[in-house]
Amino acid sequence: MYKLIFCYPSYDKENEGTEMLYGPLPLAYLATHTPDHYEITLIDEYVGEDLDPNTVEADIVAFSSLSSGINRAYELASVLRQRGITCVVGGAHATAMPEEALQYFDVVIKGEGETPWKEFLADFEQETVQPTYYGKMNVSLDMLGKPDRKYIHSNYHYPSLMTSRGCPFHCSFCYLTVYKNRKYRPIPHETVLEDMKSVNASQLVIVTDENFIGYTEKNYQDRKDLLLKMIDCKFDFIWGCQASTNIADQPELMELMYKAGCRGVFVGFEANDEEALKSVNKKHNLNVDYKDIVKKIHKQKLAVVASTILGMDNQSNGYHRHLIAELKRIKADYVRVFYMTAWPGTPLYKELEKENRVTNDWNSLRKDIPTTKFKNYTHEEVIEARKAILGYFFGTRHIIKTSFIWLFRDTSLLGVFIKMWWRNKKSERIRNKRAYKSTIINS
Repeated sequence: MYKLIFCYPSYDKENEGTEMLYGPLPLAYLATHTPDHYEITLIDEYVGEDLDPNTVEADIVAFSSLSSGINRAYELASVLRQRGITCVVGGAHATAMPEEALQYFDVVIKGEGETPWKEFLADFEQETVQPTYYGKMNVSLDMLGKPDRKYIHSNYHYPSLMTSRGCPFHCSFCYLTVYKNRKYRPIPHETVLEDMKSVNASQLVIVTDENFIGYTEKNYQDRKDLLLKMIDCKFDFIWGCQASTNIADQPELMELMYKAGCRGVFVGFEANDEEALKSVNKKHNLNVDYKDIVKKIHKQKLAVVASTILGMDNQSNGYHRHLIAELKRIKADYVRVFYMTAWPGTPLYKELEKENRVTNDWNSLRKDIPTTKFKNYTHEEVIEARKAILGYFFGTRHIIKTSFIWLFRDTSLLGVFIKMWWRNKKSERIRNKRAYKSTIINS
């Protein structure tokens, strides 16, 4: 029997740092593909736990890390390896910067993890471990299986699940661009439905697909078939997902989504002018009217979470006032505002690195901390701009107005919406404290 520890490393505890904290799936999927002769323990530092590298007993410690937690992973692995424990890391940061990661880890897994994870374990038992393993992102998911939910910590607000993987778009800011040969692939319906049964007691479930509806007519039909099966199952939970703007052209699909329990769609609008969209290669948002998109989604009784980016190069100081007006015009229900962030390995990072405008302070590299050197905002100004946007949309007047609308449109989302609004009050204080601290670091 081998002792295996799964770890999500983090210096910051996220329990109060976000209003919608949903459980991560990567290590739960790896657990499904781990042989029975491994004794698995999960240590999740995102939500309150700590791994003590001096006392923990293990043969292998496997990390799944965001950029903001990678230094913590490096710190832990340095001690663990001195004690003879094999350390493995995967995720977007390690995929983008394997040479850096190999300074601290025995093994780096790049790309999708399940297949190379099994290869690594077989090699570990034969004492023939390689420094890198690679998982292709264009292979069938027929054998993916369900995530082992014993290895998702109970401190998360909501469970998440996945029904597909892959995004063929190449938005320059998106961390997914570090994964090569990406192809959209659905997970077998029966696998998805079985996983849904395991979270059926939840109030709300977050579907983490890069784009729930897919990209082609064949994808849309597959989604309709899945939704019809979900309707037949009569699940008790409501759910939200992410989709591109082309969802507005699929009324039948949206109608089925609602009947299957969907109540909200996260849509990446990012910016409200074409030059900004072109600058980040968001071509599929060109020549579309965001107001018309929101109207069509609302017609199917689905809420719209509008995702926007603040600090893009062509956004003048004062852009945030135009953004507030635009978000009011299109009648978005909920607003997410992220700073323009350059993730390692992305086209945006490579572009800004040449201009000495990126950070290598990985601890601060988050979408809610300004780490880019902006052209038209100072760090203090961009923080205040974001506060102004959210101050309006999470102000009492706007919340009452939006709640009143949904009271008559669909009450099933109302309780979740109010809970998120209440959590946002506290989480924004934490985010802004981190943001101002990063201003000192980057000044």
